[in-house]
Order: sequence, then structure tokens, then C-alpha cells
Amino acid sequence: MGVSVLFLTTGFVVFSVAGYRIVLWNRGRRRPTEIPLITLACALGTAFITLAPVVQAAESALLPSLGRLLSNMCTLVAAFGFLHLMLYVGHPAEQVPRKVRTRLLTLLLTLLGMIAMFAFSDPPGGTGVFTGLYATQPTLAGYTLLYSLYLGTAVIELIVLTTSSIRYTRTWLRAGMVLLGVGSTLAAGYLAHKLWSVLSELLTGSVAEPYCPTAFATVDCTFAVGLPALSVLAIVLGAAVPTLGPRCEQLVRSLAHRRSHRRLYPLWHTLHTAMPSIAFTVEDPARTAPTPERGGSEQLYRRVVAIRDGLLLLRPYRSVEDTRDHQVAVRRDGVAEQDRAAVVEARDIHTALSRHHRDTPIPETERTRAAEPYDDLTDEISWLVRVSEALARQPAPAEPDNERPQQSY
Repeated sequence: MGVSVLFLTTGFVVFSVAGYRIVLWNRGRRRPTEIPLITLACALGTAFITLAPVVQAAESALLPSLGRLLSNMCTLVAAFGFLHLMLYVGHPAEQVPRKVRTRLLTLLLTLLGMIAMFAFSDPPGGTGVFTGLYATQPTLAGYTLLYSLYLGTAVIELIVLTTSSIRYTRTWLRAGMVLLGVGSTLAAGYLAHKLWSVLSELLTGSVAEPYCPTAFATVDCTFAVGLPALSVLAIVLGAAVPTLGPRCEQLVRSLAHRRSHRRLYPLWHTLHTAMPSIAFTVEDPARTAPTPERGGSEQLYRRVVAIRDGLLLLRPYRSVEDTRDHQVAVRRDGVAEQDRAAVVEARDIHTALSRHHRDTPIPETERTRAAEPYDDLTDEISWLVRVSEALARQPAPAEPDNERPQQSY
């Protein structure tokens, strides 16, 4: 049951990747690489599902070892699909069709040879394990060797293509090439063990494929069952990472922008209430934390610009003496050192807004010097978020009189 669960799970994961590629194709993404990607994902998914012991038992009711035949054929089709895909990575697109034709002819001849060997054999029923039959049925040994040689040749070519492509790729594409290389290496280990096992049985009569209750029960089971599943997962992930990676990165960035947008709301709302002209668009100030419906990065940028516009309008109402008093107050109140600058800024804004409300600007020589914007937008957002959160925690101060700001902190 453990092996069936592993194979079925792997198959359904691979089919989900195929479904994702089909969705992209239907949305108009008709790149040349989409066809080999869809082909290999569908073939691999079918291979693992048909090879699962519980499925093979049902297939053997129709024809003994039918599941193994279908699985092996699908595996070779998937290997061809990967080679087709990697040719686009290592060669100009116009050269690929010519190179693919030779490999396609080799695949068809191999599949025909396997079918012929299978037809002249007397394979077992059930899960289709050819244990102990290679010595008495050379056609089954020929079938397995033909399968292993084609797949081994394809895997070695994949290793060469991925290894030579890694140094020319960057970021997510490089990560994909590394995963493809790892998966191909694991597959090569499985095939080397397979060839050694078959030849060993032919020469010595020893059992080539031991019974495996779980995928990693023994060293032989690890090579025979565990490595194929791990190699396929690594190869499929390697094919998907160059596309899924940037999308996941974009999603994480979008979520971070939306969070910053919400955290800036107290500061934006306070300034917008006093100076409605700073808003680019009409936003409902009654909402506690509006979430942008689209264009998270653009909405965040516009909110930062609006806040900066509001702070510029407050410059005539900010006093050097207010800032000094607030700096003394935060030390007296025990505010953590890393939060003091943001708290002082928040209290300066509160006091300046009170003076703005009364329209009593400070003389030019007594004004607080305006803080320079950060060169990096990320640093700017981080600073304004800290000020916004400090502002939300501060009680509104008493309004300053005309002579001297009253301190309520």
C-alpha cells in the first residue's frame, strides 16, 4: 500500500503541473516549449499511476503486466519530451525540429521493439514484477534492457545539457537547471542499478527485483522504487520552477505591498482628514484598513507620495522646540531606543496638525528642518510604516496656544 500511495501521489502531482501548463496554453501562451512540457508531464503522470501496484492489479485482469508496459512506454515518451524541452535551452529554436526528428525516430523504434519483446513473452499478472524470469525468458530481459538503454541514453544527454546550461542561466532558470540535473542523476543511479540487476540475473540466476514493502525498505528497494519517484519529482519541479518561481515571488511581493498599504493607513488617514487635497483618488476614510483591489504596488506608491505631500504641507507648522520637547518626553516615557525617532516624528505630526487646524504657522527660523526622503523606496516605506504605527498608538495632544505648544505626552 505504501508504494501505491507514493506512486499515485507522484502521478497526481505531475498531472497538476500538466494542468497548469494547459491553462497557460489556453490563455494564449503558445510558446514552442509548452508542447514538450505538457507531453512529458502527462506521460509521467500516466506512467506513475499505471505503475502503482493497486492499479496494476486491475490492469492485469485485462492483460498480464499491462500496467508495466504502459508505464514503461510513458516513461520513454516523457524522457523524449524532456530532451525536446532541453534542446530549446541549449540550441536556437530553428535548429530544434531537425534535432528532434532523429530522437523521435529512435523513440518509435524502441517502443516497437519493446512491444514486440513483450508480445513474445509470458509476463506475470498482478503487479507485473519480472522477478526471476529474465533467465528463463530472454525476451523479458531484452524488453528491460531495451527500455533501460534508451532511458539511460536520454538521461545522460539530459545531464550533459543541464550541466552545460547552468553557468549561462540566472536565478529561477538556474534553480530549474540544478533540479533537472539532480533528477537526471538520480534517474541514472536507478538505471545503472536496473542494468546491473538484469545482467546479474542473466549471468548468475540471482533475483534482480526484490519484493519491496516500502520504497526505502532496503538499498535495492531504494534504487528500484525510491529513486525513480524522487528523480521524477526533482525533474518536474525543475521544469516548473522557472515559471512558478517568478510568479510566487511576485505574489509574495504583492502581499507585502498590500500589508504595507494597510499599515500606512493611520498616517494617511490622519493627513488626508486634515488635507484632503493630498489624495490621488477618493478613498473612504471611514474604512479602518482598505485593501487595494488591484495594482498593489501602484496603490502603495501613490499612498507614500500622498503622505509625503501631506508632510511637506505641514512643514510651516513644525517647530524645532516641539521636536526637542518630544525627544525629551520619549526618553522620559521609557520608549525603546529603536522606536524613539518614529515616536518623535508621530508626536511632531500631531502637534503640527493642531497648529495647521488653527492656521498658525511657525516663523521660518523656528521651523523643524524637513527630513530628506530615502533614496530607496523600501527604506522610505519602512520608515513611514513605523511612523504610522507610532501615530496610531499616540493619544491626540492638546492644541498648542499661540505662544507655546502645550505638551500632552
